[in-house]
Amino acid sequence: MNIYNQQIKKMGTNNRVALTRQYPVLLPVILETKILLRSLRYNLNPIFNFKKQTIGTQFNLIEHSSPLFRKFNARELDEGKIENINIAIKHLNGIIIPPGTVFSFWKHVGRPTVKKGFKKGLVLSGGQLKEDIGGGLCQLSNLIAYMFACTECYFVERKHHSKDVFPDSGRTIPFASGATVFFNLIDLKVKNTYSFPLKLNLRTTATQLRGSISAPIQLDYSIKIKETDSAFIKVGTNKIYRCNTLKRIYYEKHTHEQIKQNLLWVNVAEVMYDEKNIKKPILSLNESVYN
Repeated sequence: MNIYNQQIKKMGTNNRVALTRQYPVLLPVILETKILLRSLRYNLNPIFNFKKQTIGTQFNLIEHSSPLFRKFNARELDEGKIENINIAIKHLNGIIIPPGTVFSFWKHVGRPTVKKGFKKGLVLSGGQLKEDIGGGLCQLSNLIAYMFACTECYFVERKHHSKDVFPDSGRTIPFASGATVFFNLIDLKVKNTYSFPLKLNLRTTATQLRGSISAPIQLDYSIKIKETDSAFIKVGTNKIYRCNTLKRIYYEKHTHEQIKQNLLWVNVAEVMYDEKNIKKPILSLNESVYN
């Protein structure tokens, strides 16, 4: 049985009811305690704390962009999201990550609050789309995660959405190649494994979120993310899961020849839209189609 089937079965048999669902009154206390503990860890552990510094000439290791306005979103929520992204960018743009240190999304962005200017935007919680202060920051964390995935950096913490909410519309990168975030409980943390510092560059235009990761030296190879074994798998009569495997592919920069590859992530997410919007064949759970 392939790894997708194993993960799907595990997701389907996880019947544990969280303590906070049994006793909702405990939820605020438990969440705030976890948030406080994480904040203390970020402030006390030197691996998350970068000294202010500047570096000279920069060469892009990777650059990427994504559209700010989405086909399925209400425009006012997209506008709130864009405002939230621009506030977060003020804290993230230009960050220099020394070798051996760990970039944390929330360590630098901080808690999204109305007082800081954050607006309502869409968030995905428990498989449901909701409005919340700071909503839409996942687009920024997705872009940052994808760019780090196109480097040799190590992901200390990264989680993708467990639900596939919208059918593809103009997708240019593989499914689940980003990262979701939720203050301060689900973070994006990435370790700089290079021997030189990395610089994170972010900005918005009228229609695009743009970013790059740059370094003080040029490399003679590049890294791209390749999707393999993409599939939609149906369980019973109503549940469908979207699955794929992502690999880092290393290319010689001048000849474009493949040097090596390694596994990055295996992703499984429950599909939330009508199966008529799925353009690929839908497999049954027990079909063995992978080597």
